[in-house]
Amino acid sequence: MSGGRAQESQETMTDLRGYMSPKDAMKVIHATKSLRDKAILWLLFATGARLGELLLLHVEDIDFENKILYMVTLKRKRKNAPKRMVHVDNSTIKIILEYMSTYDIKNDVLIRLSARRIREIVLEAGIRAGVPRVGSKGIHPHHFRHSHCVAWVRRDGSLENLKKLQKRLGHASFNTTAYYLQFSYEDQKLEVESMLSEMLSPTQ
Repeated sequence: MSGGRAQESQETMTDLRGYMSPKDAMKVIHATKSLRDKAILWLLFATGARLGELLLLHVEDIDFENKILYMVTLKRKRKNAPKRMVHVDNSTIKIILEYMSTYDIKNDVLIRLSARRIREIVLEAGIRAGVPRVGSKGIHPHHFRHSHCVAWVRRDGSLENLKKLQKRLGHASFNTTAYYLQFSYEDQKLEVESMLSEMLSPTQ
C-alpha cells in the first residue's frame, strides 16, 4: 500500500456511529460563543475539509463570485501539496464575509488560531449543544468531515456522486470515499425490507 493510501486508511471512520446528523452538527455550530468560532465550525461542516487544510486556506484562495475555495490537499506524499476546488453555497460565502469584516481579515490566512484551540472550541460547543460525544469519542473537528460525507451519500449514493465527493475531499483512493456508501441506508432499507418480506413470508 502506498504512503498516501496508508495515511487515508487511518482517517477512515472506524466507529460506525462516529458522525452527526446535519441537525446535530448545526446545533453544535450555533452553540459557539462568537462569530469567529461559528465560521470555523461552519466551514468544517460545509466543506468536509480536514482541519489542517482549513488552517492553510488564505483569503486569496477564495473565489467569492463563483463560490469556490481552493484548498490545499493534505495526506499526499508530495513536496508541494496540490489544491482542489471546493464549491460552497451562498450562506457559506456570507458567513466568511461577515467573519472577515468583523475581525478585519483582509489577506493572508483566513483562520488565525491553532489546531489545538479549535479542538477545544469544538468540544466546548459540543458540550453546550448537548453533543459532547459522537459515537465512542469526544466530539472533535474531524467529526464534521465524517458528518459531511455521510450526509452527502445519504442524499445521493450514486457512483457519479461518490466521484464528486472524492474530488471534494481530496481522497487519493476512490475506495476511501466508497467506504461511506454503507451509510446510504434508505435504498438499502427498502431493498432489505422487500427481500426479507419475500423470504420470510409464509409459504402458501
